[in-house]
Amino acid sequence: MSKAKVLFITPAIAKSGHGVSQVLTDLGYEVSSASTPEETVLTAMELDPQVIIWPDALNGENAWSRVKNILESKNPLISLANDFNAAALEDDAAAVQTNETPGAVNVPLATMNALVEQLEQIGAHGTGNHQFYTKVGNKLRRIELDEIRYIQVEGKYSAIQLESRQYHVKASLKDLLLILASDEFVRVSRNFVVNLKHIDHIDVYQSTVHVAGEDVPVSRTYKDNLMKNVRLL
Repeated sequence: MSKAKVLFITPAIAKSGHGVSQVLTDLGYEVSSASTPEETVLTAMELDPQVIIWPDALNGENAWSRVKNILESKNPLISLANDFNAAALEDDAAAVQTNETPGAVNVPLATMNALVEQLEQIGAHGTGNHQFYTKVGNKLRRIELDEIRYIQVEGKYSAIQLESRQYHVKASLKDLLLILASDEFVRVSRNFVVNLKHIDHIDVYQSTVHVAGEDVPVSRTYKDNLMKNVRLL
């Protein structure tokens, strides 16, 4: 079973999680850490971790809110409870309850056993740039990039359109393009990003692309950007 690459957020205000990095390192995990919002974003972009360990104490901090939105959209985010017990692993972990799949991560976790069990499941399933996660209630739902038809700005949110449903995330199109990190997604206007794989046709006269039964407008500013990403014979 492969070990998940871990980014552990360790700000000074968080009292939970002391000793976690060493335990995970001893178990063979590749653990990186960051202590400020800026360092966290840069480290996540550079190292592309498979999972983020997030102290629950940060949820009330305004400076971390946007960082959390970006991080949990791309990869599983596991929160540690304020009373997290980082004591050595117990020999019998049979009583530890974890999620059946990494697509729905319950938070926060309170014991080292629960944390390791969750990390092992994520490592077994694997993650990568072909998917990301979005928060629905108290769970993170996994979305495959290939399933996305287009993304549309709706006020302060972006609507991610799949074949049969839509998810709303509090992130700009610029942030989402960084998160998606895929050449298949092209911005066609100020308010729309489309998945090239799902374009049925391009109407060069009406300046629209037909995606998932919808005619998405292409602005003059982004028309050249679209056409240079389309293989034309």
